[in-house]
Amino acid sequence: MKMLEIYKNDNVVLNDAFDQAVMNLHVLKRQNGYKSFVICGCEPGDGATTVAINLAAAMASSGWKTVLIDGDMRKKSSYKRLNENANCGLSDYLLGKTALENVIYDTTTDNLSYIPCGELIDNPIRLLCSNKMNEVREELSKSFDYVIYDMPALDSSMDAKVIAVAADATILVSAIGKTSKAGLVEAANTLQEGKANLIGTIINKTDMDQYASLHKDYDYFLKERYAGKSKRKAKR
Repeated sequence: MKMLEIYKNDNVVLNDAFDQAVMNLHVLKRQNGYKSFVICGCEPGDGATTVAINLAAAMASSGWKTVLIDGDMRKKSSYKRLNENANCGLSDYLLGKTALENVIYDTTTDNLSYIPCGELIDNPIRLLCSNKMNEVREELSKSFDYVIYDMPALDSSMDAKVIAVAADATILVSAIGKTSKAGLVEAANTLQEGKANLIGTIINKTDMDQYASLHKDYDYFLKERYAGKSKRKAKR
């Protein structure tokens, strides 16, 4: 089976933000045993897939065996960069066309595996509600420390809700200047109606000034004056 390439993020600010998210999820795992998380946008274009990929990669880089699942079976694989070299995926397993091990791909990121969406399905709700999907959840829970589901936006389909009610926790993704307040409220209400465990929202697409205003000392250890002091002390 081919190894899929996961693009790496070298942005210090973004890595700092995802490190904070990894810490929070690790705390939830230790306190409550949470290990499966649904990441979904309130509305299309909120950037949930980018968040899910970077979050999964950050968790894997921390040494945790992690699997990222592309649960959006309504889009063709050709539109998804990570799926370009995948021969089969989640929908192929759920349709009984292949074994589960054949849709779990190794990636270029250590400790990170990936399950592509697979064949295009116009209405995957029945597959997501099937016993075979229950088997997927059970097997992945046994084999991995963390399971991350990248699902379509809540206002575009009920796919995310179906998976969210069975996952340990769900995180909404909203985008500054794009996601409407009504869209955020509606998405949260949709999850609550299904009794999904909504634990918070990741605010995406903030600019540098906005991030710095919320995290004034995010670059504390990168500032030369602190590094200089450390060097002088080391010479004494």
